[in-house]
Amino acid sequence: MTPSGPKLMVAAGEPSGDLHAARLIEAVSRALPGLRAFGMGGEEMRRAGVEVVHDIGALAIVGFGGIPRLLPRLRRIRRDLLRRVREERPAAVVLVDYPGFNLNLARALSALPDPPRLVYFIPPQVWAWWGSRARTIARSFDLILTIFPFEPAYFTREGGRAEFVGNPVAHALREAPSRQEARAALGLDEGARVVAFLPGSRSKEIALHLAPMAEAARIVRGRAENLTFLFSEAEALPEGAVSGRLGADASFIRVVRGRAHEVLRAADAAVVASGTATLETGLLGVPMVVLYAGDLFSFLIAKYFLAQVDYISLVNLLAGREVAPELCQRDVRGRKIASGLIPLLEDPAARERQLAAFARIREILPGEDPYEAAAGRIRRLLEEVA
Repeated sequence: MTPSGPKLMVAAGEPSGDLHAARLIEAVSRALPGLRAFGMGGEEMRRAGVEVVHDIGALAIVGFGGIPRLLPRLRRIRRDLLRRVREERPAAVVLVDYPGFNLNLARALSALPDPPRLVYFIPPQVWAWWGSRARTIARSFDLILTIFPFEPAYFTREGGRAEFVGNPVAHALREAPSRQEARAALGLDEGARVVAFLPGSRSKEIALHLAPMAEAARIVRGRAENLTFLFSEAEALPEGAVSGRLGADASFIRVVRGRAHEVLRAADAAVVASGTATLETGLLGVPMVVLYAGDLFSFLIAKYFLAQVDYISLVNLLAGREVAPELCQRDVRGRKIASGLIPLLEDPAARERQLAAFARIREILPGEDPYEAAAGRIRRLLEEVA
């Protein structure tokens, strides 16, 4: 990047945000030649040309229980980013996801005597969690760029300026292989019946989800013939994190590392840990059972104090009803998973109910490039005050 263009500060606090921020900065650099960017992020942002002054590598946590030990470090980072904004005076600050930290930073930035323009890309799901944040976000940010089409209304009715720019998951899946391509790449016969298992991308998720998933696979294998079982091992996990935990009696299970879209596209049905993977599974048109098991403290906090919805999966939230069966906490057991999975393999009506709902979700989440759209909105915002 040459030193002739505008300067931005960017803050992302976890790997997914780092990737989204990197792709956004690449798009903004095309819209604003000579852009200079600095901030908090990781390797993806570095590769996009951002000067990363605070690396997020040491900030990974799972659950509310891990937050207290990070607070002193986050406070130091916040103070330093505020100092850099006062000294370097960027034209705008772009915050990506990571609401606990970024909302606190935004309030401090907006209180500066001459604050920069504030942009939130991928705001928290105020429609699902902690709805009071909608007013805070609307009042703190000059522009809110959302990834679900119904989200802007939550902010505009609080006086904010919000726009839907597209969904990163829907956009990324435009490059997903066809069913035939996925099966050929995985060496599977076209007529094979395939069940996919996605236990999660974090070590703690593997520890909680893998054993009941494997038990479910054994049960289903005993009740149905000619099934192929694929377990996905996310690239974010240490190699062997999944395969090394499966016992000798799981030799019928095949572990595939880092090819989740191929695994899903090849599948006739899936068992998926709650998270972005449920939306990917639905957009790829694969009937599924969703599960979530976490530490009890985090689960109770979320259920009784933060959650405003009745479902844990994005597909059910978007559908407004339980399309895919959900199993939580004590219900994450092999027999219950198998009971939800078998109808998706044997009952055409059960499969079709899910597939019809997933088709409607694809209609509301078209595959336009959200990064290019967001870059255009940011460029126009800066032109307004140029």
